[in-house]
Amino acid sequence: MVKKRGRPRVTGQQITDMVRLHRQGWSISAIARSVGCHRQTVRGHLAERQTDVLAEEVRKQALTEDLQKHLDDLTQFGASLRSHLTIPDSPTEDRDVAAVLTPLLPKALPQGLDSVSQKARREQRQKDRQTNMLLRSLREHTGEKGWWQAFEEWREVWDICIEGLKGVREQAPKVVGNYLSKAPEVVGNYLSQKAEEKVGEKSGKEDILDSLVYGVLWAAWCVGTASEPEEELESRNFRVVPEGQRLRIRTGGYYLNLIFDETETALAQEVAAVCNNALQDMYPRYMVDEILGMLKRMDEKIEVIDDALDPFVLRPLLVRTRCTLCPV
Repeated sequence: MVKKRGRPRVTGQQITDMVRLHRQGWSISAIARSVGCHRQTVRGHLAERQTDVLAEEVRKQALTEDLQKHLDDLTQFGASLRSHLTIPDSPTEDRDVAAVLTPLLPKALPQGLDSVSQKARREQRQKDRQTNMLLRSLREHTGEKGWWQAFEEWREVWDICIEGLKGVREQAPKVVGNYLSKAPEVVGNYLSQKAEEKVGEKSGKEDILDSLVYGVLWAAWCVGTASEPEEELESRNFRVVPEGQRLRIRTGGYYLNLIFDETETALAQEVAAVCNNALQDMYPRYMVDEILGMLKRMDEKIEVIDDALDPFVLRPLLVRTRCTLCPV
């Protein structure tokens, strides 16, 4: 008995070539000649394998698109992280690191058991997971880079600086109040009168003192953080300036919440002198390492991280490395 011959063996590459050429419009005969197989063999393998090969190509295309989206998400996340790295911009800054990075960190979940709250909680949990996964993924892609250490140091330095600012803010009312107590009695009487006029208003009686304290804090911050404090001090001194038929006290671009009549020039000068004395006392307090030293260190860390997270620097690094979330 003559044994029936089976279909000739062909390689995987030949099958791939058959499908590729067929999709390009080649005839069965032309494909058979090109891959070195019989026409019937080509027909048989095309019928069996074309669907599988197409499915594999579709899968590869989908994975490519997923990887592209993953890298885009990481690049955008890096840019967002970069935009939240700052230094305190005023003496009243009191946000800790978590507050600075609030848009990138989990938010408080809404309370309640109603369907709206439950939906909001689910959406928040999903957002939290995505944020944490992106942060982990970014760390994996850039794990061997030193800027993550700079990021952790920035976090530490920020909180140290904020604690220093809290201390300065606590000292300011005492310093201003001390110089007010040494001022002529007429100054105290005038401020008391102005405070009484504001009773019942939203600002309340403390508004006058708060205005003086904040003005001194703000001017001291500008002087203490300047590269040339002694030169900056002159420009930040409190001055009496005319404003129509009135007089105001100004330091730089900040006006105290006080208005004097033209006949009260001497009184206005006395109040300005109180503020200038307090300013002279307060600005050296910004020169301590807990504040200015921390600001300088933060600036250095931000520069390192800022350069590392530049999209033109980050993108090639992401492409060349892999993480556990990268589609395969």
